[in-house]
Amino acid sequence: MAKSIASGFTISGLLDKNTSTRNDYPVERIPVSVIADHPANAAYSMDDAGIAQLARSIEEEGLTDLPLVRKLDDGGWQMVSGHRRKAAYALLAEEDERYAQIPCRVIRGITDEQSVLLLHAANYFVRNLTVSERAAASRALGVEVERMRAENPELSGVRTEDIKAAIISEQTGRKVSGKTIQRQESLARKIEEQLVPEWREAALSDALSADAVNVLAKQSPEEQKRLYGAWEKQPLGKKETTEFLKRETGKSEPRESAKDPVPKPSAPLSSALRALRRYESKVKSTPNELDRKTLEEIAETARKLLEGR
Repeated sequence: MAKSIASGFTISGLLDKNTSTRNDYPVERIPVSVIADHPANAAYSMDDAGIAQLARSIEEEGLTDLPLVRKLDDGGWQMVSGHRRKAAYALLAEEDERYAQIPCRVIRGITDEQSVLLLHAANYFVRNLTVSERAAASRALGVEVERMRAENPELSGVRTEDIKAAIISEQTGRKVSGKTIQRQESLARKIEEQLVPEWREAALSDALSADAVNVLAKQSPEEQKRLYGAWEKQPLGKKETTEFLKRETGKSEPRESAKDPVPKPSAPLSSALRALRRYESKVKSTPNELDRKTLEEIAETARKLLEGR
């Protein structure tokens, strides 16, 4: 079903080191300054802190995954997959001209529509996306779905989310179900439409589980703000936050302010501890060299504070 979209151009093929397909898409070193960003990438985060961290990683470990660049009809270059890597190279190039050019895998002869499909399909799995970004990737494929339906009447009875799943699976070689896409898009809508700004920001920074978002979406804006005020004073990880929200909203009556409030750590420290716990919950193996150095700096700073400098 999805093959008609990209006629032989698939992310899984382009990223597979053992496939003969890669021989058709040579690697070229291209000046970072001449590669234009793809307009469709505006849906994804390009935070400065994340780019700086990626730059340090590239400087220490090299570029492990090559960006995918499209050769335009006018001779120009357009990024398809790898905007953050390109931005990291640009940052490094400010101090070291060796990074003024970036090695890229080049793809030619694709349409604007195909480039959009490849961008979103690649980002869906290649990048570590927030719930909203992952939903944005799948929702953006809606335009392609309508185009496919116009060209193929047989698709008129197929659910939109199932066609999106077929596109992503075909392009990445990794399975995803229509139900998963539907669930992610529904969750993203709740974040965008039903959470107050404070909780929305927490969700977009990956501090909330799907269960936590669902609990909050059922509360009034006033109750959400009360819950946020209590939550931000406590160093809670994602799992603990979910338990906290379920516990608080499960009470028959809203908790009244205590006359003698229990002392709480300062807000910056609580926030820092929550961030560390989120990091801990995601680490699947020993931290890499860059993360280890950062953790050592955190430990040294904590030691100095505890010892009164």
